[in-house]
Amino acid sequence: MLQVLRLGFAGLGMAAGRLIPEIARLPFIKLTAAADLRAHAREKFHREFAAEVYDSVEAMCQSPNVDAVYVATPHEFHASHAIAALENRKHVIVEKPMAVSLDEAEAMNRCADEHGVKLMAGHTHSFDPPVRKMREIVRSEELGRLLMISSTYYKDHMYRPFSDHDIKMSRGVVLNQGPHQVDIARLIGGGKVRSVRAMAGVGDPLRPGEGHYTGYLEFEDGAAASLVYSGYAYFDSAELVWGLGEGGELKDPERHLKARQFFRRLRVEPSQQKALDEKLEQWRYGGSSEGQWTGESSSREKRQPFFGLTVVTCEKGDIRQSPDGLFVYTEEGKKEITIVRGTHGREAELKEFYDAIVHNRPLFHDGRWGEATLEVCLGILRSAAEKSEIMMTHQVALPDEK
Repeated sequence: MLQVLRLGFAGLGMAAGRLIPEIARLPFIKLTAAADLRAHAREKFHREFAAEVYDSVEAMCQSPNVDAVYVATPHEFHASHAIAALENRKHVIVEKPMAVSLDEAEAMNRCADEHGVKLMAGHTHSFDPPVRKMREIVRSEELGRLLMISSTYYKDHMYRPFSDHDIKMSRGVVLNQGPHQVDIARLIGGGKVRSVRAMAGVGDPLRPGEGHYTGYLEFEDGAAASLVYSGYAYFDSAELVWGLGEGGELKDPERHLKARQFFRRLRVEPSQQKALDEKLEQWRYGGSSEGQWTGESSSREKRQPFFGLTVVTCEKGDIRQSPDGLFVYTEEGKKEITIVRGTHGREAELKEFYDAIVHNRPLFHDGRWGEATLEVCLGILRSAAEKSEIMMTHQVALPDEK
């Protein structure tokens, strides 16, 4: 008989508008509680799931009807809310970024260890089946030694519906999107980054955070990774990958243009922030347009998920994604490896979390892995500020390679 994990949800914001329907469909998860400051969001959650609701995360964490907590509150509260759950012996899955400082991440990991509970750092695209298959090929050494990884993404992140405060707290794209790209590189490269050299900056003064970065990672075995990310909504790198987006959906080719037009209209309003706040409230869980963000594609076609374009170079060949798997380029030519789409994204994340708790299986994306990824992201910011190479000290290898 399937054991159900009773999940409390911390933060009923915009992410919750999309996350909660996905989670509610999973047979091994039962939503039993939620915490949020907004009364109408709590009331809807209670009606929808016959669940407990609280106006504070700390109070929810004391419920005997909660086994684990999903932390999706604003970034600056990830550490305090995760620790509140861990201290009550609740398992925790925390949205990226895991925290906003290494000291916070260290405190979270210590608390999980002290209380004997699981801490998982989600959600990143290293869960995607093609990325995992790339690592499998690299690890097999069928293409020889890994030489380098190139990952590039041009997206509309800076003109997606985030408040100025959220953009500032996440340092623009670096702490919000960086964990995806860094996790992809770390997974393929074996996990242990030796050093980071990077540049990041603010390209639009009306959005208070770094909107672009270029990073160079050196792994301990000598392999390297280059990471390029732009969130300014001009060029869309989906043009390079068959028009496919992060969920494997066919993207609207005008999505970036629409995103910029949306913010252009906001800027001519007498109060830009007031207009944005009103829109954000509509899109949050319990709002009139819950889960609907401007510029999103309505396509139902699903192929493999793409976080930009990633190319892996080994001694005897190159690897990149195809719409249905991977292309492998060798002396014999190009061949395609088809990959069953399978679970990915948050479903894969929650399945790993569930299996670790209920079946006592190893947790891959644990707090130490998340801390190592955060260290690289913070290293990008520090390197850009100091114009220097930043050495890593909190890195961990893949669980099966330690």
